[in-house]
Parts: sequence; C-alpha cells; structure tokens
Amino acid sequence: MKHGACHRAGTGGAVHPGARLRISSIVDAAGSRMRRGARDLVRLRVAQRLLWGAGMSRRLCALALVVFAACGGSDAEPAPDAATGLCAGRPCLTAIDDAADWAAVSGPHAEPERCDFLEDAKFIAPASAAAELQEVVFQDVKAHRLHLDFMTQVLPEFFGGLTPQQYQQVVLRRAGRQYWAGALFRLVDERGATTGYGFDVAVDPAWEEQLTEAEVASVQALLVARFHLPLVYAPTSDDAIYHARMFTGLVAHFPRACQYVPCATAGMDCVQVPTATTICGHFMEGRSAAVELARKARVAVAARTIDLPRDPGSYTVPALFGAGELGPARAPIAPAAATATYEVVVQPWSVQHIYTQRYTSPTGPIELRWEVPLPEDGGGFLFAEPYLSDHFGAMLGDPAATTLDVLSDLGSCTSESLERWRAGGALADGGSFQIDFRYQPPFAGSGPLFPTRAEVTLGGETAVVDDYFRLVYAGEHHNWNNQYWVLFATPITYRGHAVHGLWLDEAPTTSELDGAYTLDAAHQPLDTLAITSYVVERAP
Repeated sequence: MKHGACHRAGTGGAVHPGARLRISSIVDAAGSRMRRGARDLVRLRVAQRLLWGAGMSRRLCALALVVFAACGGSDAEPAPDAATGLCAGRPCLTAIDDAADWAAVSGPHAEPERCDFLEDAKFIAPASAAAELQEVVFQDVKAHRLHLDFMTQVLPEFFGGLTPQQYQQVVLRRAGRQYWAGALFRLVDERGATTGYGFDVAVDPAWEEQLTEAEVASVQALLVARFHLPLVYAPTSDDAIYHARMFTGLVAHFPRACQYVPCATAGMDCVQVPTATTICGHFMEGRSAAVELARKARVAVAARTIDLPRDPGSYTVPALFGAGELGPARAPIAPAAATATYEVVVQPWSVQHIYTQRYTSPTGPIELRWEVPLPEDGGGFLFAEPYLSDHFGAMLGDPAATTLDVLSDLGSCTSESLERWRAGGALADGGSFQIDFRYQPPFAGSGPLFPTRAEVTLGGETAVVDDYFRLVYAGEHHNWNNQYWVLFATPITYRGHAVHGLWLDEAPTTSELDGAYTLDAAHQPLDTLAITSYVVERAP
C-alpha cells in the first residue's frame, strides 16, 4: 500500500486509477491520522518503556441551463400544513413544530462514531430564487433513506428523472446549486439527555466546495423558519468540521469524544467493558512476516467495570485482562494475579495513566502495559468498538526486552473503524486469490493494516481463511514492501505436492508484485506463481 494508490500489475503493466482511491483532501487524511495519533503515541511510549524497561424532468432541465448564485435563498411564503399542502399523503413534512413532528420523519442514527446523535432526518431547501420548489421539505427517512430516492419518487413533479450526476450538479456543487440538501440530528449528551438538534449540509467533498460561514448561515435561516426546535450547525465530515472551527459568528456543535463515559464512583476514573471482547496483536513496521506470525497474540477481556484512582501515585487495582494465546502454536498465557499496577504520573505536558498487568507464559513472565486514554477532567474509557480501533493500544512482552521483535502490539481484533480494502489477482493456470483487510491510508508514516479474510484457489481447490492466526501482514515504513501470508488450515494439493500457504511479495515502493509463491509447512517458498493480474483497491 503506497499512500492509498491503486495499482494493477500483470502483463499489461501498471495503471493508477487514482480517482477511485483519492483522499478527498489533505485535511481529510490528516483528520483520519489525527484520530489515531493518541493511540500511536501510547504505543510508542509503552514500547519505549518496555525497551527501556433516465433523464431529468423538463422543468429541471430548463433550470439546469442557469448558473445560480452560491448563497441563493428563498422569499417563498410559509408552507401550508402537511394535511393539505405539498406533503399531504406523502412521507414528508413542510414544518417541524414539536417532538411529535420530529418523530414522524426521523429514525435511529446508525453510526456509532457519533454517539452525540441519537436520531436523524433529512431536508431539502431552495438555494436559489429560480428553484422551482420553493418550500423546505423534511423527508421521512423511515420511508426513503436517500435524498435522490425521495426526490424522484415522492416529488416527481419537481425531480422526475433526476440522475445521480444531475443531483450532484444541482445539489452538491456551488456552480450549479439550486437546492440545499442535508441531514438533521437529535443531539444528546453522554447520559442520553436531549440537548437540541443539529443540521449538516451535503456538498461535494472537494476542498473548494466546502461551505463558507455565510452559506451555512443562509441554510440555517431557511431551516429555522420551518424547524421550530432548537437548531445549530453540526458538521460531520472532517473538512466541514475543520472549516466550522474557524467560523467567527455562527455557533456550531462538534463531535463529542464518544470513547469517554461518566464513572459511577465519585472522584474516581474508570474503564467500562460493556460486553466481553478480545484484543489482538497488530503489525509493527520493519518486522518480517515470520516475526509478525511469531508475535500474534489474542487476549480475552470480560465484561466489567474497574475503578481507577485519579490522584497522582502508584496503586493496586483489579486485573482487567484475562487469559490469551501467543504465537502460531497459540501458547496459553494467563494473568499472574487477580490484580494489576496502576500509576498516575503528572508530566509537564499531560497526565499519564499507566496500567501494568503481569502474565505467565511457557517462556517465562511477560507484561501487558497500557497507557489508559482518559479525559483531562476525569471520567472513564469505554472499552468497546469502534473506540478500540482508534483509541486502544497496549504492548505485551518481556519487560526486559531490548528489541521490538519480541513485543506484541495489541489492538482491536476487528479494526472496524478502518477502511475496507482488498488485494486480488489471477494466475496463469486459472487460479486466483483475494485478501480482504482493514486499512487507513496514512497522512505520514505507516497506516494500520489488519487482514480479515482470504480466499485462494490453486489447482481447482479453494481455501477460505478467516482465522486471525493464519493471516499475516508485514510492512516497512509508509506500508512499503508489503508481505502477505495466507496459511491454510488444511494443505492444498498443487503441482503434485502439498501446499500450506500463499506468500505475496510486493515491490519495495509500489503495490506491484515482485513475486508470488506457495509455502511449505515451514513457511518457506515452494512454487513460484505466474501472476497475470494484481489489483489493490478499496473494497466496495
């Protein structure tokens, strides 16, 4: 993976359809990286300690010939009541007067990353005096989730035949915008109490298409005339949030750190594990595939809550982590005691919360060290997905280690907050392979990459592998020189002998293949495979 590029390798050479895999802006990439910044810093500090210790409607076609002003508004008269007006008999309203109206058009918000959003709805509003529809319309997302479906199916007299490309022109892009479209949210605090309502606006993700403060204010003015509940701007994309933080007059609602939760015991911090889960070892850049396989680890975490002292000092606390497995042999490891050590250390730049738990293993004592991410003013960490993917990182290994090769970098076992990617190819003899993985292209350095599934066909036999301990990734800085191992639970007979796995060896600085090989039982190369195509891309 070379900074998110898509590569095709084979007899036809390499091409780079960058549009499919383009990061929309530098800020978008930086935002994604920054969300993992604290996790990466935790891992660095802990590692150091261990080492040191069909066509548009006729009306809309006519309107599409006009270039409209970016900040257009509407002088339309207030919409009539839904019982007799535009939304009579349709899944929409032209005004939201109370909680009952909101309930009529809203549905549960499905994205766990925004725990400050409990429910959502959507709206369409005129962005120009030339727009044929001059009413604000609140669509019922229970009936139509997507704007385009709602517009074409519920309001065909205005939008019949509107194509996705035409929608982009008249809604998402400033030059041809006739309508505003966006989402509405019921905002809640960390205890679930409603604090108000928010709105966001759908725009093209290009940097130059991000809304100005004046444009957002014009949308808000349109909405509050018909939305009679407390309403503020609540941007959702990284770029929109970045711009909104620079607004000088308009009040905006920003995402809450959803990994933080209140603690039941006054004056104490805490870690809450709502349901039993597991944590798994991840790759560390610069290590070989053999080392990555050897450092694979999986540790159980039971559902529970432990209180943690807030004042500086060293304490004994209940053990959080349970038994686990280590390495390809899945050697058992177990907590050495029912307690762990917890230190609160005040540094000039921060307060560190260092959790250390001792383990027994077949090779001797090892330690799990975790710098617990807690809010500055006190509170708890929610030990659950998707927050484990972005905010959890611990080290497991010999406390006297002098090399990273003997440490396991623990993180999420699903990496579900990362993007879905895949690497696939075809063999000259009719075989094929595909590796699915979670990955986040980095703004700098290496991005996290976690294989989740593979399917390999050799000699007419197919092996499907989704076992964590049988999927191996190794890479260097910038995710260069990527190496993938897929280890079969049952050998495949190929070219007259048993094959125990597949090895993909990418080039040093591109995602083209240097080679592909079968593996024997000792994970050594066996057959050199003739590859006719190889593609690395975001999964749909």
